[in-house]
Amino acid sequence: MADEAYQFRLTACRELMGSHPDSLVIRQQVEALEDALPDRPGVAVSFCRTLIETTCKTILIDRGQTPDDAWEAPKLIAETTKFLHLGIHDGGHTDPTLKSGADKLVRGVNSIIDGVVEIRNAHGAAAHGSDAYAPMLDARYAEILARATDAVVGLLFKTHLNGSGKAPLARLRYGDHKDFDEWIDSDFGPFEVLDTPLIASEALFRTDNNAYRAALVTFRQEQEASKAGGEPADNGGGA
Repeated sequence: MADEAYQFRLTACRELMGSHPDSLVIRQQVEALEDALPDRPGVAVSFCRTLIETTCKTILIDRGQTPDDAWEAPKLIAETTKFLHLGIHDGGHTDPTLKSGADKLVRGVNSIIDGVVEIRNAHGAAAHGSDAYAPMLDARYAEILARATDAVVGLLFKTHLNGSGKAPLARLRYGDHKDFDEWIDSDFGPFEVLDTPLIASEALFRTDNNAYRAALVTFRQEQEASKAGGEPADNGGGA
């Protein structure tokens, strides 16, 4: 167990974990990687690759895609970035300079992935055919890889979340569309059942997800129509 005075934390990975609170897989991976440093660098390196692959698969499934189980980290990164629209401003237009820079970032991410995979294969706890007396990987390298992994997860997942606020994803999560939730809650509730307060938007999401999604789509369409007409959005749309 790592020295308790050493509190290694992965900020972006914890945001991923917070956005998927019901996913024991993500929680276990993040906590296992954090707990492995600095005493078990081989375990930490093994989880670096796993976390990147899990992040990509999560994003792809959120967006209605079915990743191939045979895809490894480089292929998953390539497929994931197709859906993230790097280099596009919120208004929808592509900034050539931003796009060029984003493409370089992705190439850098791929280089990081190559490094993670190479070191994981040679020094990870799950590496094949390691000599029982082979020297352990220096913990400094493991921490650098862990920080790089956190940066990759942050770039991919935050870009993914930014896009999810504009249109419903195939896998809808409560809290992704705060403006819509606030619009519902301003007109309905608060309610109380058996001394338990209920939030209208969350109650609708939990009890009738299809109705929540339909209302959200209408809400977004009316926002876009208002913007196109040059009028302030009235946030109409009926729940």
